[in-house]
Amino acid sequence: MARTPPETVKDVLRDFRRDQVIDVARRLFGERGTTEVSMDEIAQEAGVARSTVYVYFANRDELLRACLKRMHNQLLEAVARRWEQADGPVGRLRSLIEAMFERIDDDPAFFRLAVVTHEAAAAGAPAAGAAAVGSELAVIGLDVARFLQDLYVEGFEAGIFRSLDPDRATSLIGQQLFGALSVRAAEPDPWPLAEAVDETCDFIVHALT
Repeated sequence: MARTPPETVKDVLRDFRRDQVIDVARRLFGERGTTEVSMDEIAQEAGVARSTVYVYFANRDELLRACLKRMHNQLLEAVARRWEQADGPVGRLRSLIEAMFERIDDDPAFFRLAVVTHEAAAAGAPAAGAAAVGSELAVIGLDVARFLQDLYVEGFEAGIFRSLDPDRATSLIGQQLFGALSVRAAEPDPWPLAEAVDETCDFIVHALT
Protein backbone atom coordinates (compact mmCIF):
# COMPACT_ATOMS: atom_id res chain seq x y z
CA MET A 1 0.00 0.00 0.00
CA ALA A 2 1.46 3.35 -1.05
CA ARG A 3 2.27 5.79 1.71
CA THR A 4 1.36 9.45 1.61
CA PRO A 5 4.51 11.51 1.00
CA PRO A 6 5.58 13.41 4.13
CA GLU A 7 5.38 16.71 2.25
CA THR A 8 1.72 16.06 1.47
CA VAL A 9 0.93 15.31 5.12
CA LYS A 10 2.63 18.56 6.13
CA ASP A 11 0.69 20.48 3.48
CA VAL A 12 -2.62 19.03 4.66
CA LEU A 13 -1.82 19.85 8.29
CA ARG A 14 -0.73 23.38 7.37
CA ASP A 15 -3.92 23.99 5.38
CA PHE A 16 -6.03 22.56 8.21
CA ARG A 17 -4.44 24.86 10.78
CA ARG A 18 -4.77 27.87 8.50
CA ASP A 19 -8.45 27.12 7.90
CA GLN A 20 -8.92 26.59 11.63
CA VAL A 21 -7.50 30.03 12.36
CA ILE A 22 -9.74 31.60 9.70
CA ASP A 23 -12.87 29.91 11.06
CA VAL A 24 -12.11 30.99 14.63
CA ALA A 25 -11.30 34.55 13.55
CA ARG A 26 -14.51 34.85 11.53
CA ARG A 27 -16.54 33.62 14.52
CA LEU A 28 -14.85 36.01 16.95
CA PHE A 29 -15.13 39.01 14.62
CA GLY A 30 -18.85 38.31 14.26
CA GLU A 31 -19.52 37.61 17.93
CA ARG A 32 -17.73 40.77 19.08
CA GLY A 33 -19.21 42.90 16.32
CA THR A 34 -15.82 44.47 15.68
CA THR A 35 -12.73 43.84 13.59
CA GLU A 36 -10.55 44.82 16.57
CA VAL A 37 -10.06 41.32 17.97
CA SER A 38 -6.46 40.67 18.98
CA MET A 39 -4.32 38.11 17.20
CA ASP A 40 -3.44 36.72 20.68
CA GLU A 41 -7.08 35.96 21.39
CA ILE A 42 -7.60 34.40 17.98
CA ALA A 43 -4.56 32.18 18.52
CA GLN A 44 -5.77 31.14 21.96
CA GLU A 45 -9.26 30.28 20.72
CA ALA A 46 -7.82 28.35 17.76
CA GLY A 47 -5.54 26.38 20.09
CA VAL A 48 -2.33 27.43 18.36
CA ALA A 49 0.65 29.56 19.30
CA ARG A 50 0.56 33.26 18.48
CA SER A 51 3.61 32.74 16.27
CA THR A 52 1.67 30.14 14.28
CA VAL A 53 -0.99 32.70 13.37
CA TYR A 54 1.72 35.02 12.08
CA VAL A 55 3.14 32.22 9.94
CA TYR A 56 -0.06 32.36 7.90
CA PHE A 57 -1.08 36.03 8.26
CA ALA A 58 1.20 39.04 8.51
CA ASN A 59 -1.41 41.12 10.33
CA ARG A 60 -5.09 41.35 11.20
CA ASP A 61 -6.07 42.98 7.89
CA GLU A 62 -4.61 40.01 6.03
CA LEU A 63 -6.60 37.68 8.27
CA LEU A 64 -9.77 39.68 7.61
CA ARG A 65 -9.20 39.35 3.88
CA ALA A 66 -8.71 35.61 4.32
CA CYS A 67 -12.05 35.35 6.16
CA LEU A 68 -13.84 37.03 3.27
CA LYS A 69 -11.90 35.08 0.66
CA ARG A 70 -12.97 31.86 2.37
CA MET A 71 -16.60 32.95 2.15
CA HIS A 72 -16.03 33.96 -1.49
CA ASN A 73 -14.47 30.63 -2.45
CA GLN A 74 -17.26 28.71 -0.73
CA LEU A 75 -19.79 30.77 -2.68
CA LEU A 76 -18.06 30.11 -6.02
CA GLU A 77 -17.88 26.38 -5.28
CA ALA A 78 -21.57 26.27 -4.40
CA VAL A 79 -22.57 28.20 -7.54
CA ALA A 80 -20.34 26.04 -9.76
CA ARG A 81 -22.07 22.89 -8.52
CA ARG A 82 -25.50 24.23 -9.42
CA TRP A 83 -25.03 26.63 -12.34
CA GLU A 84 -24.93 24.26 -15.32
CA GLN A 85 -27.58 21.96 -13.86
CA ALA A 86 -30.05 24.79 -13.23
CA ASP A 87 -33.08 25.07 -15.50
CA GLY A 88 -32.53 28.22 -17.58
CA PRO A 89 -31.91 31.78 -16.36
CA VAL A 90 -34.57 31.71 -13.65
CA GLY A 91 -33.18 28.45 -12.33
CA ARG A 92 -29.68 29.94 -12.35
CA LEU A 93 -30.92 32.99 -10.48
CA ARG A 94 -32.53 30.73 -7.89
CA SER A 95 -29.33 28.68 -7.54
CA LEU A 96 -27.26 31.85 -7.05
CA ILE A 97 -29.64 33.19 -4.40
CA GLU A 98 -29.63 29.84 -2.62
CA ALA A 99 -25.82 29.69 -2.58
CA MET A 100 -25.57 33.25 -1.24
CA PHE A 101 -28.19 32.66 1.47
CA GLU A 102 -26.35 29.52 2.55
CA ARG A 103 -23.14 31.50 3.00
CA ILE A 104 -25.00 34.12 5.06
CA ASP A 105 -26.55 31.39 7.19
CA ASP A 106 -23.07 30.00 7.88
CA ASP A 107 -22.14 33.14 9.78
CA PRO A 108 -24.67 36.00 9.67
CA ALA A 109 -22.86 37.99 12.37
CA PHE A 110 -19.66 38.17 10.33
CA PHE A 111 -21.57 39.27 7.24
CA ARG A 112 -23.28 42.02 9.24
CA LEU A 113 -19.90 43.18 10.56
CA ALA A 114 -18.39 43.24 7.06
CA VAL A 115 -21.27 45.34 5.73
CA VAL A 116 -21.24 47.77 8.66
CA THR A 117 -17.46 48.19 8.42
CA HIS A 118 -17.66 48.86 4.68
CA GLU A 119 -20.58 51.30 5.01
CA ALA A 120 -18.84 53.20 7.81
CA ALA A 121 -15.83 53.70 5.58
CA ALA A 122 -18.04 54.86 2.71
CA ALA A 123 -19.66 57.39 5.05
CA GLY A 124 -16.27 58.81 6.01
CA ALA A 125 -15.89 57.07 9.36
CA PRO A 126 -13.54 54.20 8.58
CA ALA A 127 -13.17 51.47 11.18
CA ALA A 128 -10.19 49.18 11.67
CA GLY A 129 -9.90 46.79 8.77
CA ALA A 130 -12.17 48.85 6.50
CA ALA A 131 -9.74 48.81 3.57
CA ALA A 132 -9.31 45.04 3.78
CA VAL A 133 -13.04 44.42 4.03
CA GLY A 134 -13.85 46.87 1.24
CA SER A 135 -11.37 45.39 -1.21
CA GLU A 136 -12.59 41.83 -0.70
CA LEU A 137 -16.28 42.78 -0.83
CA ALA A 138 -15.57 44.53 -4.12
CA VAL A 139 -14.08 41.34 -5.59
CA ILE A 140 -17.07 39.30 -4.43
CA GLY A 141 -19.41 41.93 -5.87
CA LEU A 142 -17.71 41.78 -9.27
CA ASP A 143 -18.06 38.00 -9.47
CA VAL A 144 -21.72 38.13 -8.46
CA ALA A 145 -22.33 40.89 -11.02
CA ARG A 146 -20.90 38.67 -13.78
CA PHE A 147 -23.29 35.87 -12.84
CA LEU A 148 -26.22 38.29 -12.76
CA GLN A 149 -25.42 39.84 -16.12
CA ASP A 150 -24.98 36.46 -17.78
CA LEU A 151 -28.34 35.18 -16.55
CA TYR A 152 -30.09 38.46 -17.44
CA VAL A 153 -28.74 38.39 -21.01
CA GLU A 154 -29.70 34.73 -21.33
CA GLY A 155 -33.20 35.50 -20.04
CA PHE A 156 -33.64 38.45 -22.37
CA GLU A 157 -32.50 36.47 -25.40
CA ALA A 158 -34.92 33.70 -24.46
CA GLY A 159 -37.78 36.19 -24.28
CA ILE A 160 -38.24 35.73 -20.52
CA PHE A 161 -36.95 39.10 -19.32
CA ARG A 162 -37.94 42.49 -20.71
CA SER A 163 -35.50 44.76 -22.47
CA LEU A 164 -33.18 46.69 -20.16
CA ASP A 165 -29.65 47.93 -20.43
CA PRO A 166 -27.66 44.89 -19.21
CA ASP A 167 -25.51 46.96 -16.85
CA ARG A 168 -28.61 48.65 -15.43
CA ALA A 169 -30.38 45.32 -15.05
CA THR A 170 -27.35 43.86 -13.28
CA SER A 171 -27.22 46.81 -10.89
CA LEU A 172 -30.94 46.61 -10.09
CA ILE A 173 -30.85 42.86 -9.47
CA GLY A 174 -27.74 43.27 -7.33
CA GLN A 175 -29.41 45.94 -5.20
CA GLN A 176 -32.43 43.73 -4.57
CA LEU A 177 -30.27 40.73 -3.78
CA PHE A 178 -28.01 42.66 -1.41
CA GLY A 179 -31.08 43.97 0.40
CA ALA A 180 -32.44 40.45 0.78
CA LEU A 181 -29.10 39.24 2.11
CA SER A 182 -28.94 42.05 4.66
CA VAL A 183 -32.47 41.34 5.85
CA ARG A 184 -31.74 37.63 6.24
CA ALA A 185 -28.51 38.28 8.13
CA ALA A 186 -30.39 40.53 10.58
CA GLU A 187 -33.26 38.12 11.28
CA PRO A 188 -32.97 36.34 14.66
CA ASP A 189 -35.15 33.53 13.33
CA PRO A 190 -34.82 33.55 9.51
CA TRP A 191 -37.36 31.96 7.22
CA PRO A 192 -36.70 28.40 6.05
CA LEU A 193 -34.09 28.58 3.31
CA ALA A 194 -36.24 27.22 0.47
CA GLU A 195 -39.09 29.66 1.20
CA ALA A 196 -36.74 32.64 1.44
CA VAL A 197 -35.04 31.70 -1.84
CA ASP A 198 -38.38 31.31 -3.64
CA GLU A 199 -39.67 34.63 -2.31
CA THR A 200 -36.54 36.55 -3.31
CA CYS A 201 -36.27 34.90 -6.72
CA ASP A 202 -39.95 35.48 -7.52
CA PHE A 203 -39.67 39.13 -6.49
CA ILE A 204 -36.66 39.75 -8.76
CA VAL A 205 -38.13 37.83 -11.70
CA HIS A 206 -41.38 39.81 -11.42
CA ALA A 207 -39.37 43.04 -11.67
CA LEU A 208 -37.64 41.76 -14.83
CA THR A 209 -40.70 40.53 -16.73
